[in-house]
Amino acid sequence: MTGAPKRTPRAHVTEARIVAEALRLIRDEPAGKFTLSRLAKRLGISTPSLYSHVPSKQYIIERVRSSVVSQIDDSVFETLPWDRALVEWGKSYAEAFARHPETIHLLATHSVQAPELIRQYERAAAALLAAGWPEDRIMHAITAVESLVLGSVLDMVAPPQMVQPGEGDFPLLHSLVDDLPSEEDRAQRSFVFGLEALVAGFASGLEADA
Repeated sequence: MTGAPKRTPRAHVTEARIVAEALRLIRDEPAGKFTLSRLAKRLGISTPSLYSHVPSKQYIIERVRSSVVSQIDDSVFETLPWDRALVEWGKSYAEAFARHPETIHLLATHSVQAPELIRQYERAAAALLAAGWPEDRIMHAITAVESLVLGSVLDMVAPPQMVQPGEGDFPLLHSLVDDLPSEEDRAQRSFVFGLEALVAGFASGLEADA
């Protein structure tokens, strides 16, 4: 007598699995399509069941943010002068998000609550304050670096050569584009150039105020 077919056991739902699946969903689905119902379906559970594991959509989004930013090295704020620390932090920040560029759209539209990133802000702010920065400019500086980082990451995953003058009569632009670095280096070099220029501008402004 043939018994009932064996059922494949469903993988146990844990917070770590929810976050990992959320990252995959954000990667696979078009921007703006991240919903708890879609996530629950991928996990093989109902949406109400998902709430028994996590309190809210915002909580999941912040755990996703934590997963990404945990790869950023902010120890430089304790070992380097503030200007070099900002540059190296920015580079590490870009490297982390370049691994998960699809998360930028979602994370940029939700307020930051992830303790891992809040701690980095605290460390960066303390380093700038200790270096003599006025308190009312510290968060502006951190936000400016972040804005450059996230925009540059999107450039890193864009077509290798964004500016394509084609057959038009643009001799100077043709010359400048032809002299750009190799495809894999263009966006990265542009990012580092912009980041160092931004931080140098911060330093010049600080010296002028002093």
